[in-house]
Parts: sequence; C-alpha cells; structure tokens
Amino acid sequence: RASTSASTSASSAAPRWRHRHRRRSFRVLARASSPSVPRGATVNDDGDDGDSSTSSRKQYLRLARADDGSWALQSAIVTMRPRERPREDDHARRLRIGALVHYGDASYFKRVRDDFANVDADDESATLCELITSEENLCASDDVRGIGLRRLSCALAPTAESRALAEAHGLRAQLDALDAEREGWFVADVTREELMAMRAEEELSSISGGGSGSSGVRGGMAQKSSGEASTKASGQLLGQLPPALEALYVTATGRAAGGDPVRLFTRLSCWFVPCPEAHLLLLDWVWGGGRPSDVLGALVDCCASGDLESARKLAFAQMIVSAQASGPVGGGTTAPVLVQKRNVVAMDGVAKAFDAGVRDVGLLYGGLHVDGLVRIARERFDYDVVDIEWRDAWRVNPPENESPLRYAIVPALLCVDGTDWAQTLHDVVALGGAASLLSLFLYIIRHGGLYYALGKWLLEWNRQLFETADDGLTAPTSVN
Repeated sequence: RASTSASTSASSAAPRWRHRHRRRSFRVLARASSPSVPRGATVNDDGDDGDSSTSSRKQYLRLARADDGSWALQSAIVTMRPRERPREDDHARRLRIGALVHYGDASYFKRVRDDFANVDADDESATLCELITSEENLCASDDVRGIGLRRLSCALAPTAESRALAEAHGLRAQLDALDAEREGWFVADVTREELMAMRAEEELSSISGGGSGSSGVRGGMAQKSSGEASTKASGQLLGQLPPALEALYVTATGRAAGGDPVRLFTRLSCWFVPCPEAHLLLLDWVWGGGRPSDVLGALVDCCASGDLESARKLAFAQMIVSAQASGPVGGGTTAPVLVQKRNVVAMDGVAKAFDAGVRDVGLLYGGLHVDGLVRIARERFDYDVVDIEWRDAWRVNPPENESPLRYAIVPALLCVDGTDWAQTLHDVVALGGAASLLSLFLYIIRHGGLYYALGKWLLEWNRQLFETADDGLTAPTSVN
C-alpha cells in the first residue's frame, strides 16, 4: 500500500499559509510543545491553505497532547469548496478529503464511517476510497446517477502481516473494521494489475536511464539540481528495499547525505569516536532537519512503568507522522511517481462524480496522499480549503508521574557507549587477527542498530527544532 510513501503534486498559486514561528526553550526528554486539545474534542482549523512554492509539504497526520496528558495520533478531514462561492453557501459543491490511517482503534473507523456516511436524501453524495485490489474483486456500478466508477464486489480481509502488525499494537487493521462495500461507496484507485504494470514500467525506465517516468504525470516535480536528483534517487531506492536492507542502507549512507562523497566521508569518520550514533544523528539533523520527538518523554515513562503496548503505540505513531517528511528521512522520496499517478486517478474519480451531478464528494485516501490531492483539487477544480477537522486514530495514556529515567537515559547512554568504545578499541589492539575484526564488526552492528532505531522511532523528521506544532498547516485552531 502506497500510503506509507510521501505524496505531492503540482505547486499552484494559492493563498499564502499563515505561519506562526516562535523560538521556544527546549530540553531533551522533557515534555515538548505539541497541539493541546481537550480529550475527545473535535478541532476545526478554519483558514487558508498554503502556497506550496514558499512552504514545505503540508501535513495531515499529527501527534496531539490532550489536557489530561494523553497523546493521540490524529488524522485530518479537509473540506474544500469552489473559490468563487461563499463558504456559507450550502448549495455549492463540497469535496471532503479524509486522511486515512490504515490502523486504528475500532472507534476511529466507526467515526470515519459516520463522517462519510451517504445520508443525503437527494442522492447528491458519494464516497470514493483508496483500495488496491485485483480486477476480479471489482464490479461496474449500477448507480443511477451514472458516476462511472467501480465498486467492491466482495468482502476483503487484510493480509496476515497487516493483521499481526495491528494486533501487536492493540489496534485494528482497516479492512477488518471499515466496510468498503457500503452503498454509495466507490473505488477510485488503480487495480493490482495496473499497479504492477506501473512498477514494471518504472523499473524499466530506471534501467534504461529514461528518468523518473514522471513526464506523463500532472504535477511532476522538476529536478533543480544534481543534489536534489541524488536525494530523490536515494529516496526511491529506500522505498523499494525490504526493512532489513533499508536499515543497512540508512546506516551506511545516512538519511540526508544524498550520496555526496564529502558527507559520506564525514559520516565514516564518526565511527572512530565514542557514541557514533549520536554524531550520525547530529549530521542527519544538520543536513536534513528534524528534532527529538514530542512523545519521547512519554515513551520513556511507558517503558519505565512496564507499559510496553503503550510504548509501541507511541513509537508507531511517531513513525507514521515522521513519514510525512520529504526525502529519505521521511517517507522515502519527495515525489514518488506511483503516488502521483494514483492521486491523479483519485481526482479523475472526483471529476466523474461531480460531472454526474454529485454535490458532496468524500475521498478517503492514505494520509500521505492528502497533500498531493489537495494541490490537485486547487489546480484542477479551483477549490480552496475552508475547514480542517481532526480525528483520533488512537490514544495513549502514559503514567501520570514523570519517570526519573527520562532525565537519566542520555547520560546513561553516553556512559555505556564510551565504555563500549574503549573496550572495543582494547580488543582490536590486544586480540589481533580475525578476533579483532569480529570485535569491530559486532561494535558496528550494535551501534548501527541503535542509530537506526533512534532515528526511526524517537526522532521527528517532519518538523524543525524550533517549529511549533501548527506551523505551516492552518490558521490558529479553535476547539469545539
């Protein structure tokens, strides 16, 4: 499923986003700033969306801390209307794009069903959804409005791996909880066969040196420099690797080195000093941005209290949110060609629904697609964002009292790392031969794994160090 890849589309001349930047004090492992809302409240963000030429990719998944200290992974529902119509005109067409998280609590998927239920008495509503499945599982729609989109013809179940991942975090997989066979729901996505053909075409294009293959995609992004091209290539490679090879690749080349020989040499020199993972993470931060995760303190508290399921949920949520970052530090690449093509297919479905007379169209797609979908809607339909609501995918309640471990873990890590470096140096000199090489190899494995784990689960790559939680997304929030 391509929801774990970053999405983008053509930049458009749109009203500027309103940013609020302010520097704030920062303390590692202390509770950092984040969206704070009353538990269970619905948050509406009214205001203009961004000028993509002057701001980074907009993010429609976030971690928010409630007043009671709990943390929630939240996904957005973006409401868009034609620019030439006043916002209060109920007869104007409306497009709602739901940033779907594919794992969540049962209550989350129930809320999604309620939000996108087609209860319009005049049959002027329809819901389009993301779903990659075989052609044989789809059928032509018998909708009298003539929308021309296919529907799901049978019930589907998640893969064993998806279900196991959900159960390991105490969550439910989307296909176990969200029924896409509902009346008025249509599939606006490529089929599995089409996706395989696209992948084969992309691989052939890469082998033949034909570029990224994005020339036929609306909103394709031009490569402005060789550095950007190298970063993009690295990101595309990461997206094709299995997890184990991805970990080895990231550890060897970094999250933001971009193949630059000078940067790679600088990274190599970090292995000759104590605590190499700290130096490597600092280089990633300098070159690619990022910051310690807001939930880092809560995660340490959960581990210290023995609540490992909550700790896993927090780490999983941080991985999902950080995947919104551009480049290899996040979802893999700044403009995945397959994601762009699927976004175009989705908006083609929206156009068919509007042409058939539907006035209220809902579009449910993976959260990392939403930025590209919003940009296409602006450019193609001349729509603008009028409202953003947030829904809890899941919520974690960390211990009420902060654990002293959150303040001791960094000194303890440095102490253990220094001792390990000194012991390894002694072994290399004293043992000699194959034994010294084995000791050095095990040292690299230990600290390489620690570097990858810290960067994957405990750091936030989609925001900068002094960036506030709502920077670059919306106007100031209001809570209902």
